[in-house]
Amino acid sequence: MKNLSLLKIIVFYLLIGITALLIGHGLIDWASVVLVHNTLLNFHVLLDLIFMVIGAVIIFFSIRFYQKNQETTELNYQRLFNTSPIAIYVMAKGNFKILSVNKAMKKLYGYTTQEFLQMTTFDIRPEEEHERIRNFMNHCGEADPESEIWLHRKKNGECFYVKTTFHRIPLLKDGAYVVMVVDIDKSIKDEKKISDLLHLYETVSHATNDVIWDYDFVADQLKWMQGYNETYGYSKDSSPDIFRAMQKIHPDDRVLVMESFKNIITDKQKYFFAEYRYRCADGSFKYIRDRGYAIFDQHGEPVRMIGAMQDIDKQKKYEQQLLSQNEQLKEIAWLNSHQVRRPLSNILALISLIKDSPGNQDVLELIDFLAVSSKELDDAVIMINKQTMEGKAAQLSEDVA
Repeated sequence: MKNLSLLKIIVFYLLIGITALLIGHGLIDWASVVLVHNTLLNFHVLLDLIFMVIGAVIIFFSIRFYQKNQETTELNYQRLFNTSPIAIYVMAKGNFKILSVNKAMKKLYGYTTQEFLQMTTFDIRPEEEHERIRNFMNHCGEADPESEIWLHRKKNGECFYVKTTFHRIPLLKDGAYVVMVVDIDKSIKDEKKISDLLHLYETVSHATNDVIWDYDFVADQLKWMQGYNETYGYSKDSSPDIFRAMQKIHPDDRVLVMESFKNIITDKQKYFFAEYRYRCADGSFKYIRDRGYAIFDQHGEPVRMIGAMQDIDKQKKYEQQLLSQNEQLKEIAWLNSHQVRRPLSNILALISLIKDSPGNQDVLELIDFLAVSSKELDDAVIMINKQTMEGKAAQLSEDVA
């Protein structure tokens, strides 16, 4: 733009000069015919003076026009510099002195313009960053340095992360740089929080049997988090699940689970809960307790659901074992109340008769009956002991398995 304006001035000056020379030659030819020699000499001098004055006026206005153009450009750049929402400062390359700052720079760091002009770039950095910036600038050479992430310090002592961009400008003998500063402290800290949360999630995943899943309602895509392949034995290359089909849920449990899931869509329920049997890669089934939380859009439609599958297979099998033992105890109690009590009642009755019997023959018959009842009582006790031992053996085998 500057070269184009200067070229226009030169062309304009040449056109005016050529026109003036042509007019001058015409006047001189006319004067040489009409005027005498002395008068012609004086006329030449007058024309030279007129041409010099005209040239000076043209040069003055041309230079003035160029200066105004430069001033306007400088003013626009200055306005752009001061009103930019990005913090910008000018730094001398040799001594790292701060030469100029904009309003955003003052707002970000808390210093005034006068304070900045007495500072160097080291003053807005913690001490541990001084050697790094020195080496960085020494190795950049004549090219603009690449953007870097730095730790800066505000006037109140607070340190924060920024990303800077350097652009070289030849303002001083040793050169200077326009430095643009972008505050990325929140982004860096958010990334750290996310990293900490991921680390916490991985720790929790290792400490529990829960497998986290993420379901996209719109795309009907289910994404498994860490632990799924290890828990259920599927390879990473296995075909993706179609969530709504629920093919891997036991057929006897599938209908109830699908009904619970439909309530999320039809009744706009936020929470999903179900217990079912889930098929593993080897064909076996594990008992699962599944919980989910639905996320809805502004129109009240579900768009996403996050859930956790907890392996409760051991717990369920233990509950079934307890129920089986409870049934055995009920049967033992029945034997105790019927099989044991009946011969015992007979023995008690026979003892009463023996006491009241006057003859020996009758006593012998009663003793025979007493022996039979005793044998029945012994058989009942043996049966109870046998069932109790069988229950303990079954429990032991399940615990070993």
